[in-house]
Amino acid sequence: MTERDPAEKGCLGEVYIILKLIRDFNIKSVKVPQEFFSYDLITSNNKRLEIKTGQYRDNPRKWKDGRYQTSHSYGWQWRRTPKQHGQPHASDYVVCLGFQSKDFSGEPHCFIIPSDKFWGRSEVLRITANPSKGKHKWWEYKDRWDYITDPKQKV
Repeated sequence: MTERDPAEKGCLGEVYIILKLIRDFNIKSVKVPQEFFSYDLITSNNKRLEIKTGQYRDNPRKWKDGRYQTSHSYGWQWRRTPKQHGQPHASDYVVCLGFQSKDFSGEPHCFIIPSDKFWGRSEVLRITANPSKGKHKWWEYKDRWDYITDPKQKV
C-alpha cells in the first residue's frame, strides 16, 4: 500500500462528508483551481464546512516532568494552514475525520467543531483516541451532526 498525499486524504474526507449529508442537503464544493478558500463545502442551509482528514497515529512524547522519558499519546492530529487559522469566521464548522486504519477503510470518528473554538489556539489540533483517560474536551463534539443539519443551530 502506498502512502496517500495530503491532497488525496483531503479529497477522501470531503467525499465522505458529501455522501454523509447528501440525503438532506445539496452540497456545493468551493474548490476552484489556483484559488484559496478557507472552507471546503457549503450546504444548502449555508453552513460553511472546513474538512480535515487524519490517520490514527502514535504521538510519542520525549520530555516529561523535567526528565527525558518517552510516553505515548495515540490519536489524531490535524493542521489548519495559517490562512485558514487567520480568517475569523471563514468557516462555520471544522469537521475533523479520524480514520483508524492507514488505508482509510472503515467508518471514521467525526468531530464537528464550531470554528470559533479554535481562536487563540495552535494551528494544530490533537484528539486523543481514548476519551476515558481524563478530560478530553474535543470528544464533546463527536458526531454532532445536528450542528450542520439542524436549521435552528446558529453559528
